[in-house]
Amino acid sequence: MPAVDLEMRSINDDEVTAYLVAVDLGFGEDTHPDDEAVFRSMMPLDRTVAVFDGTELVGTLGDWALTVGVPGGGSLPMAGTTVVGVRSTHRRRGILRAMVERHLAMVVDRGEPLAGLWASESAIYGRFGFGLANEAHEITIDTRLTSVPPGPEDVTVELAHSRDVPAQVAPFWTSLTARRAGWIDRGEPRWKAIAADPEHRRQGASAMRHVIARRGGEVVGHVAYRQKTKWEHDLPGGSIVISTLAALDADANRALWHYVTNIDLFPHVSLWNAPLDDTVAMEASNLRQVGRRVLDALYVRVLDVVTCLEGRRYQTDGEIAIEVRDDLGHAAGAFRLTVSDGVGRVSTIDGGAAVVLDVRELGALYLGRDCSAALGRLGRIGGDAEAVAQLGRIFRTATAPYCPEMF
Repeated sequence: MPAVDLEMRSINDDEVTAYLVAVDLGFGEDTHPDDEAVFRSMMPLDRTVAVFDGTELVGTLGDWALTVGVPGGGSLPMAGTTVVGVRSTHRRRGILRAMVERHLAMVVDRGEPLAGLWASESAIYGRFGFGLANEAHEITIDTRLTSVPPGPEDVTVELAHSRDVPAQVAPFWTSLTARRAGWIDRGEPRWKAIAADPEHRRQGASAMRHVIARRGGEVVGHVAYRQKTKWEHDLPGGSIVISTLAALDADANRALWHYVTNIDLFPHVSLWNAPLDDTVAMEASNLRQVGRRVLDALYVRVLDVVTCLEGRRYQTDGEIAIEVRDDLGHAAGAFRLTVSDGVGRVSTIDGGAAVVLDVRELGALYLGRDCSAALGRLGRIGGDAEAVAQLGRIFRTATAPYCPEMF
C-alpha cells in the first residue's frame, strides 16, 4: 500500500453513495439519486476497489462483468475496467498503481482471461499492460453540403419507444457479438438503463430517439440519437448526436444513415464512435464533407495467454513462438502458437521465441488490429522482419475490430 494510513478494499453496502460521489467528483459531475439503483444493478460490490484515508474515500475503481466478441465468432468474459479515479489531494502517492494491481489480481482470481477499458487519458494504462486494441472514427456530416442515398426498398425504418427497444433490439445486438471482434454484448441491466433514459444524463439534449431498421420483419439495424435545437441567423442549425449505430450489413447501414441525415431542421449529424470501415463516406455525394477523426477506443489487457489465444480463431494458418513480457507477471512466459484450419493451439516453451513483445503489444494485436509492422518498426516487437510479418499475418483480421460503446 502507498502509505500506512490508507486502506484499500471493496466497498460495503452502506458506502455506495460515498463511492459514487467520489467517482463523479473525479469526472467533474454531480451525483444524482437515481444513479445508485442503476449502479447496484450493474456492478456487484465485490468487483469494486476503493481507497480510504481515514473515513474519506479518495480512490475508486470497479469493473463490469462483460462479454466481448473475439475473432472467428466466439466470445470471452472480460472485466470491464471503469470508474478509475484518485482524488486530486492524494495524487502521486501510488494509489492508482495499487488499485490497478489489486483489480487485475481479482480478475485473475475470478478466472476471467482479460480485462478491457476506455481510457480517459491515453497515456496512463500502457504501464499496466493495456494495449490499444481498436481505433474508431468520430464522424461529422453537414447535410447541407452532402447527402447519403436511401437504402433499398426491402429495408424499412421505424421509430420505436425507448421502453420497447430492449425486447426488440437486444437479440439483434447480441448476434453482432459473433460478427465483430471487440463487440460488447449488453445484459439486462444495461438495456434497462438505456430504456430509462434519465433526464439528468441528456446534457441539455432531447430524450433518446430510437430507430429500428427491418428487412422482412427481422431487425437488421438500430440507431439511437439525441436532438439539439439551434437557429443560426433565423436558419435551422440543429444537431443529431448519435449514441450508437449498429447495422447487419451495408444496406441497413445506408438506410439508417439516410434517415439521420434527412431530419428537417437538424443539418449537423455526428457519431462519436463509428467503426473505421463504416461505409457512409464512400456513399456520400461529397466524401470530403464527411469529417472523420481517428480516436483510440478499447484497450485490452491479456491475463491468461493460453485461454485468450485459443479462444479466438485465425484467418491465416501458421506457427510462431512468442515471448511475452509482463511486469506484473500474469501473462509472462514463452509460448508456441500453432494455427491449423483457423484453430489455434498454444503450448509453453523454454525459449527460442521468434518474437518478443510486452503484454501491452499482445493486447493491441489480440482482436485483429493490423499494427504489428508499425510496432516492429518502433522496436516494441522484437524479432527479425519475417518473424514480425508472420506474427501480423496470423493475428490480423480482414475486418477491423470495433467496440460499440464506452463503459
